Amino acid sequence: MYDTIIIVVAFGLLLSASIYLALNRILTSDERRRNIELLKSTKSITVPMRLQAYERLILFLERISPDTLLLKVKSLSRTNSDLHLAILQQIRSEYEHNISQQLYVSDEAWACVKETKEQIVMLVNDISKHADSDGSSIQLAKLILDKLVEDGESPVSPAIRKLKAEARKIL
Repeated sequence: MYDTIIIVVAFGLLLSASIYLALNRILTSDERRRNIELLKSTKSITVPMRLQAYERLILFLERISPDTLLLKVKSLSRTNSDLHLAILQQIRSEYEHNISQQLYVSDEAWACVKETKEQIVMLVNDISKHADSDGSSIQLAKLILDKLVEDGESPVSPAIRKLKAEARKIL
């Protein structure tokens, strides 16, 4: 009699273990499938947002390029100091408008964008030291353009290349 009870209990334990393992495998597989679906749906939302961030940061860099800034803020009635301040205000405004884009790009890309902005600010500040503050804004504009021609490449070009390379990786 004890032998029968032991056999029934052993069979019950074996059956319970088998059912547990089968259910565990099914649930794990189902969870894995749901995670893959969630990842796919998340990517369909985040990839366009990330691409838009790269687009906006490239546009930001183009807008703060010194030659573009001169066209945007230059006025013949301004003095060198007025033009200098207008350029810095425009850079600050563009930066503040795009600062949230750092959420969607790599830390490396964001650091490159910030560094480029700072380089342009330093460039404008350094060049403005060589211009008579009360002189015509044409003098400062000419000095900035001369420096760009001398350098041969826009100060925003390396950062734009970096952003484009990163954007290609997420496609």
